[in-house]
Amino acid sequence: MARNNNLIALRNQKVKQRFSQISTKYPKWKYDAVLETLSLEFFISKRTISAILNNEGAYKSAFLN
Repeated sequence: MARNNNLIALRNQKVKQRFSQISTKYPKWKYDAVLETLSLEFFISKRTISAILNNEGAYKSAFLN
């Protein structure tokens, strides 16, 4: 079953929003600690979260219609 691109785009948007919230709340946390927290919260790997945040690869083409 194919994944819904709109749902992926919404997830990516939420990951970015949550990254901003955590980074603001805990400014002394290292980047890796924030990625670990997001990984546990969204059930995706730290590498995927990093790719979403940096708009890398397939994650730059997922836009909301």
